[in-house]
Amino acid sequence: MPRFFLHKFLDFIENLIDLEERIQWFMYDVFSTLLGEVFTKIDQAIVKKKQAEGWTVKRRDSKTIQFTFGAVSFQHTLMGDREGHPHYVFDEWIGFRKYQRFSPLVEVKVAELASECTYRETARVLQEWTAVHISHQTVGSIVRRVGKAQAQADKEMVEELEEAASLSKGKEVDILFAEADGVFVHGTEKKSMEVHHAIVYEGWDMNGKRVSIRQPKVIMTTVSSDAFWKEVQAFAAHHYSLEKAQIVTNSDGGKDTQQRSFKKPFHNHGILS
Repeated sequence: MPRFFLHKFLDFIENLIDLEERIQWFMYDVFSTLLGEVFTKIDQAIVKKKQAEGWTVKRRDSKTIQFTFGAVSFQHTLMGDREGHPHYVFDEWIGFRKYQRFSPLVEVKVAELASECTYRETARVLQEWTAVHISHQTVGSIVRRVGKAQAQADKEMVEELEEAASLSKGKEVDILFAEADGVFVHGTEKKSMEVHHAIVYEGWDMNGKRVSIRQPKVIMTTVSSDAFWKEVQAFAAHHYSLEKAQIVTNSDGGKDTQQRSFKKPFHNHGILS
């Protein structure tokens, strides 16, 4: 089968670039179709299990989720539980939100790209390098949704730190590296927002000439500077035991991320700049 399709491509290509693009889109189409079939079969299996528990089938609908490799369409079933409450059982099992149209990875990549360029440029880059076709307005909506979800998770982590008498002991490290900066997310020509960004990691590894960061953990938020540093403090306290650790820091030198700002979350734990 693959040999047959390659012969078809070779019959019509004009150059190697055209060949690679055709194969890429063929792969996207195959992956999307197969994953849609898998999702539908999983839905059917869950329905049978729920029917045995006394749930009833209300109707079956189509749903499409945009992944990086293409739009995946599948059938999902609306069921009523024993009290009559409605559930899309497959969506709940896999973790899709009610009106979700993009995969979690697409949403994360959109948010990451939007921190480096405008919404329009983000949409263009995604369309150029993936199977994602998205408007700049939708890019803005995803950025706000991802930011809101992250902010809520960070808020809960800070509140837990403030209320806890003690925390479970985190990982002990001799040296912990921490970097912070502020970047602007550009929406339109007149609107933008500053994103505070920090990364905490345990060092780096060499593989030939390639360098990879060891155990990187990222904090990104649009909250105030004080709230940002509280989140960094809560994040570090949840993951590490810092009593004996040296903290090596670096920043872009901005007024909200100067080296002295690292004293707030790390309480002078042997900070080296």
